[in-house]
Amino acid sequence: MRYLRLLGIFANTELQFAMQYRFNLLLEVMQIVIVSGTSVAAVLVLFSYTTVMNGWTLPQMIVLLGVYYVVQGVEELVFQPSFERFMEHVRLGTLDFILLKPASGQFLISFRHFQTIQVVQVLVGMLIVAIGLGQLGADLTPGNALAFVVTLVSGFTLIYALLMVLSTLCFWVVRVDNILAIFWAFIDAGRFPIDIYPGWLRFTMSTVVPVGIAVTVPAQAVAGRLDPIGTVTTAVGALVAWLFASWFWHQGLRRYTGASA
Repeated sequence: MRYLRLLGIFANTELQFAMQYRFNLLLEVMQIVIVSGTSVAAVLVLFSYTTVMNGWTLPQMIVLLGVYYVVQGVEELVFQPSFERFMEHVRLGTLDFILLKPASGQFLISFRHFQTIQVVQVLVGMLIVAIGLGQLGADLTPGNALAFVVTLVSGFTLIYALLMVLSTLCFWVVRVDNILAIFWAFIDAGRFPIDIYPGWLRFTMSTVVPVGIAVTVPAQAVAGRLDPIGTVTTAVGALVAWLFASWFWHQGLRRYTGASA
């Protein structure tokens, strides 16, 4: 409960800062709505020429697109701003001010900063998912819904673990911006099912940059295309990734030399 209260405080602080520039917020909301709307329109145009794309029906593709915007929204809402600020603290030697606070250092560097406007993208993504689920109708079962929630949370965990590991590299290599830029490029590819890509790209998006798992697997789960073994494997893989990221963070922390050193 303590950390939930801290999250609330952090989010409220960032919201107050963002509200100073209300016209800018309005423009960003318009941009999010237009981009997501055109993506849905593109899918509708594509399926006006076919009924199935590599085994994916229109409702399933709409769900996948919604999941993509939810995952991207969460990543840009909290992970991206927090990890970028964390790397800046390491570069300047000011991480001491974070580590001396009476809370988990990993929690603070992971969830301290928010781009509150990205809440809109998360909500838009959830709306698109709801529309897709409505079109699935009788194909949606309680088991599929549970698998969807489990794999979606696992996807968030995988993205978090990857960004944590990449950001922690700054303890050894101070500027890792170019490495993160590669990740941002792969995020865009996640708006389509990974099984439509060539083998090498499919492998990369399932292992090295698991954005394919974070987006495609939840959509497969809710569409009934993922068996229980796949759901459990995804959850276990996410847990292992989180444990490794936490261990790697502590290893990197041992190399830190701050302003007080």
